[in-house]
Amino acid sequence: MSRGETPERGTFCGNCYTPIARDTSTCPHCGESTGARRPVDVVPAPIAAALRAQRSTEGRWVNGFAYLGLLIAMFLPLTLVLGIPAVKDNLILGTAVYAPLLLIGMRVFPAILGGYFGDRKGFEAARGKTRAAWERWIAERDAPPA
Repeated sequence: MSRGETPERGTFCGNCYTPIARDTSTCPHCGESTGARRPVDVVPAPIAAALRAQRSTEGRWVNGFAYLGLLIAMFLPLTLVLGIPAVKDNLILGTAVYAPLLLIGMRVFPAILGGYFGDRKGFEAARGKTRAAWERWIAERDAPPA
């Protein structure tokens, strides 16, 4: 579910909502006995919403950093070509220098910025929100009935 691969319906641990088989007696993730807290068929809406928000936050960070990488990949070779007089004055040489730098940069910069830095920042930001939502849910779920 957290990776978007598992549907919100099925059989889930009643404590941590990890997908489990119907005949599982102990959750492999949290160790909770299915006798103590019955398995559920549907992940609670607040948990599903928190996990969707987590994926959305991570995606925004990754895409934002990747687009920053694209901008750098476009302007860095252009600055290089226009900054070197010998290359600037010769169209063929300028194109021969700019094209490979652009093609390589368009692959490398978004991959590094989005795939590494964006992923790390997005993961940290999203996990903080998910943990807060989880703690609120646990407090509500385990609160004595009023």
